[in-house]
Amino acid sequence: MTIHHPWMFILAFVIEFGTLFAVAAGIEVVRDFGIYLHSLSYLILFIAIISNREHPAMWVLFIGVLLNFIVIFINGGAMPISLEGLQRAGLDKEAQIISAGGIITHQPLTLDTKLPFLADVIVLPPPYPFPKLMSIGDFIICLGVILFVQKAMMQEKIARQSRMIRFKYKSRI
Repeated sequence: MTIHHPWMFILAFVIEFGTLFAVAAGIEVVRDFGIYLHSLSYLILFIAIISNREHPAMWVLFIGVLLNFIVIFINGGAMPISLEGLQRAGLDKEAQIISAGGIITHQPLTLDTKLPFLADVIVLPPPYPFPKLMSIGDFIICLGVILFVQKAMMQEKIARQSRMIRFKYKSRI
């Protein structure tokens, strides 16, 4: 299974997480342009997904990314996240950091939040190995990735089976 332009997926994630790390390191110019960098990472990700549209799983991935994109940008460029949910997941420190504006990609979920059902409101508490909050879009993205990997694994299995040498021996005694 061929992925077209894999570097675009990598670039989108480098921009997204590079922005987070730069802001955490105190580079204020990155904070000032954070919304533009976030938008750029989504634009690159959308182009990468669309360039691989022949894979049905990419359409599932596209829907998940689109749902996240919608809730993020309709709410000013940051994903709303439930502070109460963070506390239920045992992530009190993260709740404090987000409340203080320390993570530019997230903002507290409030009564003014638009489309709150698309925000990070689904709690994955312990015993999940990495407690966190997810959105409906995140779950759809995970489903798309799982479907893509499963299809790739099945194609590899079929390709391996077809390369096997089979001898048909008929004895005439």
